Amino acid sequence: MRRSNTVRIIAGKGKETKAKLIALGKVFVDCWNEFNKLRLEQYKKHEPVDFAKTEKIVYEKYKAVLHGANVQQVT
Repeated sequence: MRRSNTVRIIAGKGKETKAKLIALGKVFVDCWNEFNKLRLEQYKKHEPVDFAKTEKIVYEKYKAVLHGANVQQVT
C-alpha cells in the first residue's frame, strides 16, 4: 500500500508564486503529519482513537493559515 502522495507544483507566473505554493504545501504536510501523530499516540497508548478530538486540535491550530474548509479536507 502506498503511504505517501507526491505533488508536482506548477506555477506559471514566476518564482514568487511558486515559492508561495511550496510554502503552502509544506503547511498542508505539517497539518497532515500532526493529525496522524496525534492519532498514532492514542493508538500506542491503547486508548480509543478520538477522531473528533484530534480533528479539533489540528483544526484550531491550522485554521488561520489554511482556512477552515481546507483543514477539514485534510482531516
